[in-house]
Amino acid sequence: MQLEIEALPSSLMPTARFAAAAVVALGREEALGRRPKRLLEPGLATWQQFRGRMGSLELVELLCEDAAVTQPSGFTRPADILPLSAVPAAQVDAWLSQLPALPLDGDGEDYVTAQAKRLGLSTRMARSNLHKMQSHHKVLELPGSGGQLSYFVAHRDGLFLQDVFTIACADWTELALAGFVSVELGLTGAAAPALVDPQLRAIRDAGTAFDFVIGVTPDKGGSFDESKLRGWFPHATVLLV
Repeated sequence: MQLEIEALPSSLMPTARFAAAAVVALGREEALGRRPKRLLEPGLATWQQFRGRMGSLELVELLCEDAAVTQPSGFTRPADILPLSAVPAAQVDAWLSQLPALPLDGDGEDYVTAQAKRLGLSTRMARSNLHKMQSHHKVLELPGSGGQLSYFVAHRDGLFLQDVFTIACADWTELALAGFVSVELGLTGAAAPALVDPQLRAIRDAGTAFDFVIGVTPDKGGSFDESKLRGWFPHATVLLV
């Protein structure tokens, strides 16, 4: 499930990665019938009727702005990157021509993994080792996975993301992925339960009593070892996968 990103200046690559992920997320929403077809409409018929002098880049910007009204975490441009208008129009044209050929209505876990790769994040984690969790549990996902583990557990166990999970992120790329995860899990009208907190200072200061702390092992890019986490969260079950 890839969109090709052309060779761009390094200063533009973060913006291009986010824009590509947003285009795929919008396309998936349309393919699954969760949004009206605009990017997937044959010939972009509605857009061609109303666009005037605007191009496909403006279409993507407008669709992101519209989607961000109800799903802000998924479609609001991160403050750390350039405006989407910085992406060359020819690149966006190419993406929209490639989009209909992607398996946009495929398996959700495959989609989340592809989005992680698109944003440059690791997908090396043993998800199947995670315990079954329930709706009364409070779960902290550590920086390093950007909501991939929360998605797996929420989808597998039928849990609401906003009721059970807190996703701590190392940077804007993980926060963006957590936003796309929230869209995939149907969260609307509220921000994803995610924050950039690479050293867990805000999380620890908040004093939430978590039942589970989940994350990736240090050898797979995780930032914390189990002994440190047990000291910080003595009443939680720590699962590094």
